[in-house]
Amino acid sequence: MYKTICLTCEHCGALFQRQPLAPGQWARCSRCDEILETSSLFNVQSWLAIIIGAIITFSLANSLQVATLSFQGNTQATTFLGAVTATWKSGFWEVAILTGLVGFGFPLLKLGLLLCLFVPMAFGRLPSYFEPVLRLVGLLRPWCMVPVFLVGALVAIVKLVDLAQLIVGVGFYATAVSAVFFTALSKLSPVKVRYLALDAGLPVRPPKPEPAPSPACLPKAWALLLAAAILYIPANALPIMSITAINGSSEHTILGGVIELANLGSWDIAAVVFIASVFVPILKILLLATLLWLTQRRSAAGLRRRTRVYRLVEAIGQWSMLDVFVVILLVSLGQFGRLLSIEPGAGAVAFGTVVVLTMLSAHTFDARLAWRSVGFRRQVVEPPNDALPAAQA
Repeated sequence: MYKTICLTCEHCGALFQRQPLAPGQWARCSRCDEILETSSLFNVQSWLAIIIGAIITFSLANSLQVATLSFQGNTQATTFLGAVTATWKSGFWEVAILTGLVGFGFPLLKLGLLLCLFVPMAFGRLPSYFEPVLRLVGLLRPWCMVPVFLVGALVAIVKLVDLAQLIVGVGFYATAVSAVFFTALSKLSPVKVRYLALDAGLPVRPPKPEPAPSPACLPKAWALLLAAAILYIPANALPIMSITAINGSSEHTILGGVIELANLGSWDIAAVVFIASVFVPILKILLLATLLWLTQRRSAAGLRRRTRVYRLVEAIGQWSMLDVFVVILLVSLGQFGRLLSIEPGAGAVAFGTVVVLTMLSAHTFDARLAWRSVGFRRQVVEPPNDALPAAQA
């Protein structure tokens, strides 16, 4: 079986003959040094158990209260969907739709699609819809942000704990467990699911080599990145939320929120917010601009290093949504009429758009183009490079 199956490196386009891997081994691309495949610790049935666990905890996380805030005798509780609804009622439907999709809609759809794939596979059958559903799962992977919402909920709790009496709800702990399951399921790329089906003896077609990368991806990626860079200015200049209380009102920007957390003594949480909401967006824009510029110039400098940088940009992209999740939770919990009112600001809309645009720019850019533009055009069939522990060649 392994003699007729090939591994394609999605980062440089090299083609390799797939080799059987023992537990704890992986195959690494000898051209760009990126990992092609790891040995799976779980079989189809084990992954199905993880999917079912994720469905149960995700259902609890979205039906039970995340937190309850008491302020001068009044009580306000919220769930994640309650936070989305409160943001919609505040008039910021853009933020509500974005957070509702990445925090609930897309994760729920992904769980449903994985369930539809793995239930028949666990019983030794390959569903007729395997190929289109697998492609859709791949498109949803970067847009499921349950772990980001968990950290956002933690930041919101820290911000509110000194303002009033706050009780953490069961929904928060269910979200924490759900985030663990979603982190595990993020490893289920379409390629990995296909190889799981192949190793289970199911009649699935081997993966086809991807078509050659097109230079047309560069102007699209540049346009998305330039739009993100322009919007990053109002995202930081405009208030991301406003607070109205008996003693007055105040507006808070992203950096202002970091300073406020530091003044409260929560230096660790302030550092997390600063890294996710200030440092990471700037870093993504600069790194992506550098990758696009070097590729456009057909530069052969540091191709392996640039490939690792691109993987980093992909990995950190979604974490910039942290502050947007914080805002919708504060909006939902901070509704006490004239006593206390928290509303989202225009900065939240701009910042959410920046996150989406940078992620779209990263996914529009084809990392293989950097290699192809300097002469690595031929897909070479050869054994993968040795890894630690070494992959069998």
